[in-house]
Amino acid sequence: MDSKGRIVIPEGVRKELGLNEGSRIRLRLEKGSIAGGSAVIMTKSVGPDEFIKRTEGVLKKESRAKAADPLRLKGIWGGSD
Repeated sequence: MDSKGRIVIPEGVRKELGLNEGSRIRLRLEKGSIAGGSAVIMTKSVGPDEFIKRTEGVLKKESRAKAADPLRLKGIWGGSD
C-alpha cells in the first residue's frame, strides 16, 4: 500500500476478475473468516445495465415487494453507463 492508500492488485487477480485500468471494484471486510482474523473480499462492481439484467424477473407477480422502475434505478446509480 502506498502513502495514498492505493493497493496493487496482482495481474492474475486482475485477469480473473476482468479488471482493466479504470475498473471499479468493491472491497468488503469479513471478520473472523480466516483463523480468527479477517479477510478482505474483492469483487468487480456491476454497472447499472448489468445490474438490471441480473435482477430482471427476481420479483414475482404475487410478491408484496414494490417493483422499481429500472430507468429510475439507473439514474440513481449515476447516469447512463
